[in-house]
Amino acid sequence: MLRWLALAGLMVTLAMPVWAQDRSPDDQRPDFSHMSRAEIRAVIRAMPKGGDLHIHLSGAPYAESYLQWAAEDGLCVDTVRWALTDPCVPDGDRVLASTLTAEQRSLMMDSLSTRRPGFADRNGHDQFFTAFDRFGATRDARRGDMLADLMATLAAQNTFYVEVMWMPQSRPARELGRAAGWSDDPAEMELAVAAGLPALVSAARAETDAVMARAEEVLHCPPPAAWIQSRETSISGGRTGCDVTVRFLVQTNRLLLPEETYGQLALGAALVAADPRWVGLQLVAPEDHPNALRNYDLHMQMIASLVSLEVPAALHAGELTLDYATPNEIGDHVHAAVAAGARRIGHGVAIPYESGALDLVQTLAADRIAVEVNLTSNADILGVEGADHPVIWLREADVPVIYTTDDPGLSRSDLSSEYARAVFETGATYQDLVTSARNALAFSFLPGEGLWLDPGHYQQLHPACAGGQFYSAACQALVDSSPKAREQRRYEALLTDFEADWATP
Repeated sequence: MLRWLALAGLMVTLAMPVWAQDRSPDDQRPDFSHMSRAEIRAVIRAMPKGGDLHIHLSGAPYAESYLQWAAEDGLCVDTVRWALTDPCVPDGDRVLASTLTAEQRSLMMDSLSTRRPGFADRNGHDQFFTAFDRFGATRDARRGDMLADLMATLAAQNTFYVEVMWMPQSRPARELGRAAGWSDDPAEMELAVAAGLPALVSAARAETDAVMARAEEVLHCPPPAAWIQSRETSISGGRTGCDVTVRFLVQTNRLLLPEETYGQLALGAALVAADPRWVGLQLVAPEDHPNALRNYDLHMQMIASLVSLEVPAALHAGELTLDYATPNEIGDHVHAAVAAGARRIGHGVAIPYESGALDLVQTLAADRIAVEVNLTSNADILGVEGADHPVIWLREADVPVIYTTDDPGLSRSDLSSEYARAVFETGATYQDLVTSARNALAFSFLPGEGLWLDPGHYQQLHPACAGGQFYSAACQALVDSSPKAREQRRYEALLTDFEADWATP
């Protein structure tokens, strides 16, 4: 099977990493203040970046990949909408994807991304959110290919963990909720859908198996060696897509009828409880859509009734500006998500506009609730960038910050570009980037004790591994028992290698 997790045992042959010892005052690490922008980009691409915790599977592939799959699958292109369609007999405005001219291909790349501002007279917000419908014809059938593409892209950037958003059994889950009907009583709703959940969970797990198997096939991953006894272990410190640890977030739709959204959330909670590959819940789609605004408080009630330590949530909240919501609508979404139990906030751009924003930021810092920052996406969709972005305040206020990509294919970006943008536009230092990378693992939804006692600060190692005992029996026992600690130790080994290479004359 595809080797998704790190085999900590292979790391015991490595030398004691620098980070487990005291660093000397003259320790050499990258200093961006003395580099050109091009050199900074190259350094960031090479440095290990921990992981990506906020990425939508269907928004990850570049337009070139969608067009290739469309050609292979015999799909057509609607040359009026510049959208992929089902297979067809070419006629009039519909042409085979495999026969696009250079000009038509360029227009399709514009249509499936935000690379050309103002394309089809749409602003960045509308271009971004409508693009999903324009590549929807190939979306479901190619999930395994999308995942393989993402894994290879991350591995090429020295990054080996990801939590990917998608929704298995999406329509059946909606139908389950619609059949149950809506009730304001959470217990009644839970009972109404309970009988239908086991079959949906089984189908969702089979769908996950198929996606992962296809990704393995595309990446040509070798079968695991005989000594790999479960999918909870795998080669560590790898350099290929096969070595990326993949976990999934259930991506539920906030634009549906309330009972349909509940059906998806209920399936998501049951799936997370049943399958360790699924680690948390999400609510997605434009936060400024009338349905999302109208039902926001109701959605938070649903989340509050379902989340727990076993079923955590990372919620899109505060992806708003006054261009897309009124002062009243923009004033409490992040507050409400935190109150509902969200352990991570996606975007959070509207935090400065919230009532009690100063107290909110203090709460995020004190309760160690991380904010997933998507700089390119926020610039493209909301026009918020540079000195206007709240990430500068959040970093200074000790809120855990994690740089993530959102939909890198649509934005023509990648995780390295997000890190570089943090440096160029928000003044992030190399150490800020290392902290973000560590945060991506410390605040992931992987189970188990972490390697660090102080997530976000990274000064105190777990007692089992402190004091130079990184490869002691006690530390090894922690790593063997904790998927989170395994990923963290793998990252620290990668970081040590990178910094040692950097410091070498």
